[in-house]
Amino acid sequence: MRIAGLLVACAVGMGCTVGTTDVTDGELDEMSLDRVPGYRTMSRINAHAYKSTLGAFDVNCYVAGDIVDYRKIHPERSGSNATVAHGTMIVREVLDTSGQVAKLTVMAKGPPGYDPSLGDWWFAVTDPRGTPLVENGVVQLGRLSQCHNCHLDRSHDDFLFGVSSSYF
Repeated sequence: MRIAGLLVACAVGMGCTVGTTDVTDGELDEMSLDRVPGYRTMSRINAHAYKSTLGAFDVNCYVAGDIVDYRKIHPERSGSNATVAHGTMIVREVLDTSGQVAKLTVMAKGPPGYDPSLGDWWFAVTDPRGTPLVENGVVQLGRLSQCHNCHLDRSHDDFLFGVSSSYF
């Protein structure tokens, strides 16, 4: 829990530092997953659900941490040059056809050096309670190749897609 507090403090600008030697992959998994069940206390970015670009489903987006820089990023225009603070967490509710939460996609900005090739982002796909899903025998947690491959082209937006301001 001590490490999770340090990352959250970093996200709100309290001047802490967390190096790669401070957090193992397992610790980052644990502390990030510990935050997921409370995602609805985070700031909801969109006023109403919007269509995902990844499929025929709607999503809601919640953010804890660096909301100001996150809002500078637009899903249809790359080049914001925004970088969100370490410790920031983004949770997207993926809604089923009846509007119920089917699963969550989660990103957390890990400590510097966690994954420099992708801005230190950590990923997870969970059920609505925050339990990681398993796909093809792989727990959907950590450095997920399918997430990495999709986000890699967004380097000028801290590897994020953001939410269109028309949904704020």
